[in-house]
Amino acid sequence: GLAAAIPATIAYNLYITRIKKQELELNNFASDFLNLAKRNFFKGH
Repeated sequence: GLAAAIPATIAYNLYITRIKKQELELNNFASDFLNLAKRNFFKGH
């Protein structure tokens, strides 16, 4: 039981950590993109 549970828990934690990092990068990209789009949109009007 533990021989399977411990590696599975480690793998799960690594997976969750990667997902959280990707989520943060995507949120940062979306924020930067929206700021750039707003600047360019309002610059033309």
